[in-house]
Amino acid sequence: MKRLVATLTACLLLAGCAAAPSSDAGADSPASSAQSTGANPDLAGLELQVLPEMSAVTAEGFYTVDMVPLPDGSIRMLYGDFASSSLIPLCAAPGCAHTGPECQGRMFAYGGIRSMVIGEQLFLVLPGVSGSVDEYGEAALAGIMTMEPDGSGKTLLTRFGAEQELRDPYITDGKDLYCTLQTAEDGWPKEDLIRIDLATGEWESIYQMDAERSEQLMGAFGSCVLLCSQTSVQGKLAMPLTRLDLATGEKAQLPYPDLGDTTMAVQGRKIYYYSFSENALHGLDWVALEDRMLKENLFEGGLGDVSASFLDCRDDHALLSLFLPDSDETLLVQVDLTTGESSDFTLTYSDIMGSERRVRVLASLPGTEQYLVEMGEQAVDYHTELSDGTPTVMKTSRPLYGVMDAADYWSSSPNYQTLNYSE
Repeated sequence: MKRLVATLTACLLLAGCAAAPSSDAGADSPASSAQSTGANPDLAGLELQVLPEMSAVTAEGFYTVDMVPLPDGSIRMLYGDFASSSLIPLCAAPGCAHTGPECQGRMFAYGGIRSMVIGEQLFLVLPGVSGSVDEYGEAALAGIMTMEPDGSGKTLLTRFGAEQELRDPYITDGKDLYCTLQTAEDGWPKEDLIRIDLATGEWESIYQMDAERSEQLMGAFGSCVLLCSQTSVQGKLAMPLTRLDLATGEKAQLPYPDLGDTTMAVQGRKIYYYSFSENALHGLDWVALEDRMLKENLFEGGLGDVSASFLDCRDDHALLSLFLPDSDETLLVQVDLTTGESSDFTLTYSDIMGSERRVRVLASLPGTEQYLVEMGEQAVDYHTELSDGTPTVMKTSRPLYGVMDAADYWSSSPNYQTLNYSE
C-alpha cells in the first residue's frame, strides 16, 4: 500500500495524473490496437513542449507573482533580475508606489496567475475559479492576458465563462497555447483540450476528453499528447497511458508495468520509472513506444519494504525519495541516468513551520547550464481586513529564489546566487 500511495503522489505532483494499465500488462508487452479519433491535418508538424512550473524565464531574469497580497486583496507581478540579484515589482509607471490601481503589475485574480514567456512575449494565464463570479466578480473568471516585458501594455486577450477553468499542463508550439478547459455542465465536468491563438485570443477545442474514463492530459511532444485514464480490469483499478497523435487522430496504448510496482516521472518524450520487483530503472519512449532498461540492480539488494517516489527527472539525472518504515525516515537519492551511479541528495531547507523540504528546480536558464531553484522560505507579515472590516495583520511566507549551476545541484553543493526582495 505504501508503494501505491507513493506512486500516486509522485505522478500527481509531476504530471497532474497517475497512470498505469492493468496489472497483467508487462513492461515489454506490445501496444494495444491503434484507434482513431479523426484526423486534423492542420496540426501536422507541431513541435509541442510542456511548459515547466516556472515558465516565464529568460537568460536575464524571470517573472513571478508576489505571494504576499496587498490590503485590498490584489496581487502584484514581480521581476527577478539576475544581474542585480533582486526581485522588484513589475511596473513601467514612473514613481509608482505599486500599491494602488495605477500600478501596471497589480491585478485581482482569485484563481491565481501563471506567467509564461512564449515567443519573447509575456503572457499571464488566469486559471479561474468556477462558480465564484457572484462572490468575486470578473476576478474569478479564467482568461489570458499579455504584457510587455517591462510591465506596460497589459491587455486582456480572452475571457472564459463563469463555469469554466483552465487546467495544466500548459503546452506550446512556440505560437499557440494548449491546455485543458474544464466546463461544468449540469453538475458534471466536461474537459476539452483546446488551442488558444496567442495573437488574437481566439480558441478552439481540438479534442474532447473521455469523461467516462476520467481521461486527462499528462504531457506532449512533437504532434503527440500523452493521456491517462481510469478503468477497471479484472476488478482492479487500472490507469492506462495513451499516446494520441493530434494530426492523424491515431491513439495507441502504451506498454506499462503494474501501478503498484512502479514509481515514475515524465521528461519530454521519456517516462522514467523504477520497478520494485525488478529493482531496475527504465526509460520508456512514449512517442516511439519503446521501453529500455537503463540500470539493473539500482539499489543493492533491492528496496524490500522501502517505499520510493520519483520527485524530478532532468538533464540525465533523476531524484527519488525513499521512505524507511523502520525509522520513519525519508532519504533523498539522486541517480545519474548515464552511469547508473546513485548518491545521497542533501540540498534541503527548513520552512517557516520547521519542516524539512528539498531544494526544487523551477526551470533551466535558457542557453546556460544553470537552474532557477526554490531554496527556502521567508516569513512575512501583511495587512488585511477581517470579514467585519476590522484591520488585522496576518502571517504568510514568500519563496526564496536562487540561481545555481546544474552540476552543483546534482552534487548537492549549496552554491547559490540568492535573489532578494526589494521590499
